[in-house]
Amino acid sequence: MKRLYLILTLLPLFMSAQEKAKDTIKINEVVIDAGKTNMKIQQIPVSVTAVTAKEIETLKIDNVTNLNGFVPNLFMPEHGTRLNTDIYIRGIGVSKGEASVGVYVDDIPYFDSGTVNFELTDVKKIEVLRGPQGTLYGRNTMGGLIKIYTPEPASRLGGMLKLDYGNYNQQKAVGSLNLPVSDKFGVLFNGAYAHKDGFFTNEYDGTNPDRMDTYSGRIKMAYKPTKRLKMRFVLGYEKNNQDGFPYAVYDIENQTAQAINYNQPSAYDRDFLSGGYFLNYEADKFDVTFTGSYQKLKDNYEIDQDFLPVDVYFIDMDRDNKAFVEELNFKSKADSKIKWIAGLFSFQRRLYKDVLVDLTTRQTNIKLLKNYDQNIDGGAMFGQMEIPFGKLALTTGLRWDMEKSRLDYNYDMEVHAHKVHKDDFIHYLSYNQILPKLSLTYFANEDVNVYASLTKGYKAGGFNPTIERPQDEVYNPEYSWNYEAGIKSVWLEDHLTANLSIFYIDWQDQQVIQSVPSGRGIMTKNAGKSTSKGIEFESRYKFNRNFNFALALGYTDAQFDEYVKNATTDYSGNEIPLVPKYTLGAIANYKWFVPGDLIKYLSVNANYKYFGKFYWDVANEAYQDGYGLLNANLSVAFAKFSVGIWGKNLLDADYNSYYFTISTLHKAYVEPAHPLQYGGFVKMKF
Repeated sequence: MKRLYLILTLLPLFMSAQEKAKDTIKINEVVIDAGKTNMKIQQIPVSVTAVTAKEIETLKIDNVTNLNGFVPNLFMPEHGTRLNTDIYIRGIGVSKGEASVGVYVDDIPYFDSGTVNFELTDVKKIEVLRGPQGTLYGRNTMGGLIKIYTPEPASRLGGMLKLDYGNYNQQKAVGSLNLPVSDKFGVLFNGAYAHKDGFFTNEYDGTNPDRMDTYSGRIKMAYKPTKRLKMRFVLGYEKNNQDGFPYAVYDIENQTAQAINYNQPSAYDRDFLSGGYFLNYEADKFDVTFTGSYQKLKDNYEIDQDFLPVDVYFIDMDRDNKAFVEELNFKSKADSKIKWIAGLFSFQRRLYKDVLVDLTTRQTNIKLLKNYDQNIDGGAMFGQMEIPFGKLALTTGLRWDMEKSRLDYNYDMEVHAHKVHKDDFIHYLSYNQILPKLSLTYFANEDVNVYASLTKGYKAGGFNPTIERPQDEVYNPEYSWNYEAGIKSVWLEDHLTANLSIFYIDWQDQQVIQSVPSGRGIMTKNAGKSTSKGIEFESRYKFNRNFNFALALGYTDAQFDEYVKNATTDYSGNEIPLVPKYTLGAIANYKWFVPGDLIKYLSVNANYKYFGKFYWDVANEAYQDGYGLLNANLSVAFAKFSVGIWGKNLLDADYNSYYFTISTLHKAYVEPAHPLQYGGFVKMKF
């Protein structure tokens, strides 16, 4: 809280300095798309951060985990693999389970946590909404929502090529081509390749366990046959190949890690296809939008799960997942006094997984063969309305959400080539939930508004990935009531924005990850009660056309109020893991516009991110002390191209980016921090 006090104390100094500035420009007004109501970001009664294309490039946000620090109370630990991406907002999230934060790309929901961490190339904007967004987006948005937008086809022929190279043989090439076929039809192509040799070395064989290659491409088509009808189609594909995982044995008591040293070659390979089509019709009194999408994820996960130089525990997993999504909504006109939206939503998911667990003991070798065939079907009806009353605006929303799930499970054990059938079943689950929202906004004037909101959050239950006892086959839904109040303001003739919000989350039946009794796998269980409360502050200050500054500060206090694991273990009162007390992001940009025709400008960016202390486990035994990351970027822009240099973690901060335990081996493991990185780029437009 001392940092927040310092920021608020310094704020009048920035305001005073602005009054003396002569050559000034205004901060651009940002319209938020993720609210589905196309309201200005300073008017919507939700805590939201928007990151523009220029900021994504300057801050070198190459994947979603790089958003850490730039959004208050957002935290995503970097795994050694892209199999799972854990996203926490305001303390709400889960490790290695169904997501609690929704991710959409070009209005296509990415259900599987194995798909959301991909190379961000040619991105137009990213929006991060904090707090439940279930009224409009459903049950997987209990903690918040991340929406990523790529550019639309433009009306003129053009393209872009960017080449980037850094230490550790980091290579990246991105290209795009915009092709206007006619005044009504346009096509945009995008392709990218990324490679790194890896930051770490496996002492056992001298290989780089985090070596990675990624290939991706996207085609987007836009067609406007009439003034009222718009059509859009997008198809994207990514192939990701990664060698092994940089995990090292960790000494909790001394907070030290051993060298990475394991014997069995490991890898993660992923193929992901995503496509969607969008129809928008502008009627006289309202707009109609229909969206449909399809996703196919096929991946293979081979991992030396003991991470030791001997054969103990190896996993080979194949997945083949598909998802179909449809949504139809009706929306009021942008200039309507009463703004409303209503719609229908449905999805179908087909999840297929084969798992081979290879156990080696002194006496024998055991193979566990498990097969999961799961269908999930869901639907929803939703609506939201904003009604103005003078300087007040009342927003009400309601969603009825339902889903049904079926799991066909089969489990065999093989000992000395002799197969023994252990278990099989077909189980069904179904859930229904009503998700209300209520908010009230007071517009003091055009520049200042105050809001308060009450929202219900919900996340469905499901089947566990590892099942050893009947009582552990399923886990229950979790619920929350979210209370939030905030103020959004614009000062100094639109040169400064300052937004402040406070929140309190009352959380029931929180889904938490535990080891199964044997220690060979994980399962989800429900804790009793939890709470999360905190404060967020964001500000952008544009001194003049040369200099601007941005600040993002978050504080979260999240803990288990009631969590009794068993008769001998009580975690009540402990802090929820993977929730830093503080997040801080500070960004400073300076542009020097050069007279003449050769050079347009020189740009310097420096940014600093800080994460406060947090715990890795529910027992609050393993923790990560607070750490900060300093990054910088220097570029020179010419008429048709630009060149620059960049650096990440310039102070070479030493910390751990991920932690987990394997109870059967009585060992803990960490992934060390990525070291100091630097490189350069050239970007050409044509």
